[in-house]
Amino acid sequence: MTVLVLTSEEDVTADMVITRLTAQGTPVMRVDPEHFPGRVDLTARSDAGGGVAGYIATKHRRVKLSSIRSVWRRRPGPPGHLATIQKDWVSLESERAFYGTLRALDLPWMNHPEAIDRSHYKVWQLRAAEEAGFRTPRTLITTDPVAAERFASGAGPVIVKSISGRHPEDPPLTMSTCEVPRDADFSGVAASPTCLQDKVDKVADVRLTVVGDTMFPCFISSQDRTLDWRFLPVEQCTWKIQPIPDEVRKAALRYMAAAGLVYAAVDFAIDADGAFWFLEANANGQFGFVEITTGAPISQAIADWLTNPPTTTEGA
Repeated sequence: MTVLVLTSEEDVTADMVITRLTAQGTPVMRVDPEHFPGRVDLTARSDAGGGVAGYIATKHRRVKLSSIRSVWRRRPGPPGHLATIQKDWVSLESERAFYGTLRALDLPWMNHPEAIDRSHYKVWQLRAAEEAGFRTPRTLITTDPVAAERFASGAGPVIVKSISGRHPEDPPLTMSTCEVPRDADFSGVAASPTCLQDKVDKVADVRLTVVGDTMFPCFISSQDRTLDWRFLPVEQCTWKIQPIPDEVRKAALRYMAAAGLVYAAVDFAIDADGAFWFLEANANGQFGFVEITTGAPISQAIADWLTNPPTTTEGA
């Protein structure tokens, strides 16, 4: 039985997991869906009473759909992305064919596409986090300058952050979290939805990487106590794996179940009283830097889950 890894061709983080899978004898097929159609072929046949049969093939391998044991959807390109003729049509047809086939197989996913899509929405995340038992900062998303100014005039400092939460490696679409000046002009809020949030007076950050029911809590500190550690060079931060309170662990499991996720990178700010404040959960968050800097065996945990996934999994 084969683990299907959906990711880009130059994903060094995926390489870490594939190396583990190969070392323990688990067959792997790595595919970037953006090469479908073209360098990736798909055949799927649905017969009455016979389920779905067929295969995925590349230049080097062909894997029967029935022999796929699990799917790791890491950071793949979109199907049909490289089409040169009628690109919009080919892209839509390719997406429906590729992911429609995999959905029909009722496989264990890390993570299911619908769970990933749902987790992209910040308001949904905050609500789910509150219901799971996490503390969340007071937050406003608005296009109304008056509402923004009223929110920012509260007792404490306020920050502005991206709603989509794009990673710093995507410069055209990323924005570092920053504090809003007291005399800020909010007229520009009308041009685009803006996310304002109470600033947590933090003493540290935590990146909690969750794989199934296994957790790797990495405490992050920097000398300048920056609002957004993601924009700092790794060497300017201190990284340490250490335990988290049991109530945080239980809340994380509740959140993962509600979100239908089996993997997530969850970010917290910790205040001087030791309280954990939920900031966001990235269903495709990076983990390689945590493993490299701390030695935490995250890639092995992912490889183990993909090799022996639970018989029932949360999906969409």
